[in-house]
Amino acid sequence: MRAALVAAALLLLTPATALSAPAELGRAGAYLAGSLDRRGCAAEPGGAPSANLTAWAAIGLVAAGRSAARAADCIAGRTAELRSATDIELAILALVAAGRNPRSVGGRDLSAALDRQLRRGRIGRTPASNQFGILALRALGRPIPAAVRATLMRDQSRDGSWPVAPGGEGDSNLTASGIAAAVAAGVRASDPRIRRAVRALARFRSASGGYALTAGARPDAQSTAWVLQGLAAAGRRDRAAEAHLRRLARADGSIAYQRGVTITPVWVTAQAAIGLARRPFPLRP
Repeated sequence: MRAALVAAALLLLTPATALSAPAELGRAGAYLAGSLDRRGCAAEPGGAPSANLTAWAAIGLVAAGRSAARAADCIAGRTAELRSATDIELAILALVAAGRNPRSVGGRDLSAALDRQLRRGRIGRTPASNQFGILALRALGRPIPAAVRATLMRDQSRDGSWPVAPGGEGDSNLTASGIAAAVAAGVRASDPRIRRAVRALARFRSASGGYALTAGARPDAQSTAWVLQGLAAAGRRDRAAEAHLRRLARADGSIAYQRGVTITPVWVTAQAAIGLARRPFPLRP
């Protein structure tokens, strides 16, 4: 039965085609713009601002066709918060999307900081940090080291998915970002490894068209959005998943995590905007 559902899901994946932005994307952009304080920093309702959340808001704003200049100013003022590999990588992606130079921001050279995260053919310590390191290098216009690309493809499981830790169980989010990273590293979308990854995504798809983080779980907005951007990187789209994400839009422009569940609305809406726009990483203004 599960194999039949996967086969049916694959039939719904079609080549990407140009289309106008959905109205929900525009409203999501307005919501994200409204989440910024006077310094351009994003915070969840009742929460404190952070560089990471602001970076996600910046990327979501650009996906929605809005300026992320104010958010970039906030990141520039909070570069001391950028400590881990993924902190640095996300900030680079956000700054490039906003049209800023990550090599000189807030007194730091984030490109050089990224170099210091490279050890034994891996950027950072995990498959995720290596994936986002590749995307950050691509955003910077830098070549992808052959050893880093090889590590990315070694991290891919035999079933085509990418796991949290090498040899572990794959999930939809890392599989989608793995596709985007592989394409950014120069792997063709027609490569059997990319095609296997696209097939693996079908295991996380629900009857509603949405995607869950793990197989059999309830679909959520962020996982659905991750899959949509991963498919876009591979030149594919899933119209049912797009419709599922649009149905999660709320009256204030934010995107609900799941039907009837609203948590971390700024973070969820920022990532959902990327899926609604069907724009793979790295984004540019």
